[in-house]
Amino acid sequence: MSQPDPSLSIALLGTANERITALHDELILLGYQPSVFGNAADFLIAFCMGQRFNLLLLTLHDQSQHKGLPEVCKKFRIPTLLIVEDEQWKLLPPRTPEASWDDVMDFNVLQTRIQELEWRIQAVLKKQDTPGRMSGLDGEMTWEDHRFCPDSITVEYRGRTIHLTQLEWTFALELFRNVGRVLTRESLLARIWKSKPRLGTRTVDVCATKVRKKLDLRDENGFVLRGIYRQGYQLVYISSEARIAKMAQ
Repeated sequence: MSQPDPSLSIALLGTANERITALHDELILLGYQPSVFGNAADFLIAFCMGQRFNLLLLTLHDQSQHKGLPEVCKKFRIPTLLIVEDEQWKLLPPRTPEASWDDVMDFNVLQTRIQELEWRIQAVLKKQDTPGRMSGLDGEMTWEDHRFCPDSITVEYRGRTIHLTQLEWTFALELFRNVGRVLTRESLLARIWKSKPRLGTRTVDVCATKVRKKLDLRDENGFVLRGIYRQGYQLVYISSEARIAKMAQ
């Protein structure tokens, strides 16, 4: 993982609460100097007055305050990362190419690791820096050597084209969009299969086994898919330094 660039200007948008305070403190620990705004109006005023930002980090609180903000950010090429908690996923409006955030991340004050926050920031910035890259499901999404191609329902990996079923592709994308986060079987069933959890179902386990094998999700390849007992699955990022150290053992 690359080192944080302290020259990057990050705007942190959200109503003052424990989560905003935690995000602010973690950004400081990572070496950034975030500018905090209590509402979208204050952020837009600062932007109109000439202040520029490399990234907008915002929380889902009052969606009416965010109306029109995604379109403004896309027009002026400001990458966006929306922070939500588990119960807020159902509040998200349908994604459209014109009005959507570049990425969405679960953030739990007590559980989310600072390394995961930094990885997601770098991933959003990397997508913005890539020519021709579009956000959302209408473009190509890349994590290290894994490039998700929605038009062909494939994943490009180190020169190979990996064909997946629609459910496998969507399942894999959900894992990569939540690197480091434990996704419960219930949440995966609800988000991907659109079905209510059924006790004893192995639907998620079967799909996870196929995705792990097809994408070769092992430590030495940078990402490993781990089954979490009685919970669900976690895709873990393995840094190049950790890979080298393990090989040297």
